[in-house]
Amino acid sequence: MSNPRIMLIGADNTSDRFGAALTEKLLEKRPQGVVFGIGGPQMADAGVRLLYDISEMVSLGVFDSLKGAHIVKRLIQRVSETMDEEAPHVVVQIGLPIFHLRLLEIAQCKGLPTLYYYTPLSRGLVDFKTERFAGLVNKVIGISRYETEACRAAGINAEFVGHPLVDLVKPRKPHAANGKPVIAVLPGAREVEVQNVLPTVLKAIGQLHKADIHAQTVVSVAPTVRTSFVEKIIAKFRELPVSIGGDTAEVLEKADLAITSIGTVSLEAALMGVPCMAVYRVPTTTYLFDKLFANKPRMTVVNNVLEESVVPEFIQSEFGVSRIADEIRRLLTDDSARQAMLAKFAKLPEELGQPGSVDRAADIILSVAGRREGR
Repeated sequence: MSNPRIMLIGADNTSDRFGAALTEKLLEKRPQGVVFGIGGPQMADAGVRLLYDISEMVSLGVFDSLKGAHIVKRLIQRVSETMDEEAPHVVVQIGLPIFHLRLLEIAQCKGLPTLYYYTPLSRGLVDFKTERFAGLVNKVIGISRYETEACRAAGINAEFVGHPLVDLVKPRKPHAANGKPVIAVLPGAREVEVQNVLPTVLKAIGQLHKADIHAQTVVSVAPTVRTSFVEKIIAKFRELPVSIGGDTAEVLEKADLAITSIGTVSLEAALMGVPCMAVYRVPTTTYLFDKLFANKPRMTVVNNVLEESVVPEFIQSEFGVSRIADEIRRLLTDDSARQAMLAKFAKLPEELGQPGSVDRAADIILSVAGRREGR
């Protein structure tokens, strides 16, 4: 098959990144193919013809509002019409189901093959409706052994290919302490997260600063967050040595400790061998996972993959200045704790698979698309 038509559906910063890597591989294998759908700027740069760029709306938390519900309704209608007009050979959902699986449901009703890459089960979502999910996907492209086994246990057809970060994350160079320790802060990919996390983290670092535990703090700004928005927050902490750094990899390269969101960035820090802690807090009215994570003991991606609480988590009501400061102090000064964490991180490759995962995912998609075209 030389001209596959592939629809990708992404929503957040991670799905945009993974979708971009997938698109590059798909078009490398089938240069005459057409990839279109929903996503963000990274997918667009990789060659996806976007029907709608929703990255800014996700960042601002629009989808948590009443206005967002109307936007979603219009967007779903537009995508449904595009499915009729362009008849994709396969529809691939990537990442969290911000459209509540509605687009996969529509694709199934139209007789289109549906695949899922980086499912909610990879995040350990306990209240995710697997029965409905199983009826809406022909196959899951599994990125971790944990996710693949969880899908199979729920009766969902799943094939393990490995995690895209194994391909995307580069090992960092040997790191030696040099002067003040460096704390990398990666507060989230939505402005509503950054607004509710970053000030408290900086207050905690300031508390340590007053106790003569000094560090250089570098904040990484996600592509979906305005740099000016972060600068305004940092400007309120003039007494601290805080700067805005580059992208995730650049900031983690020189870090002695990372304070990350609960998402994929925590896994990136772990794969680079950076001791880390995870934080997450948003207003209860916009708490995206309040129902999905009910009574869940682990929320951070690393902990889900390892099925163990390795990365300390400070979520919602557990997130406070004193607690954050105490954990920063512990991870900066207790070498045994740092080494124990790094030893656990060393088990990640076993769970995430070998390099070449994106290539294997692309092959599955093209195989399904080829069968559809051959009808």
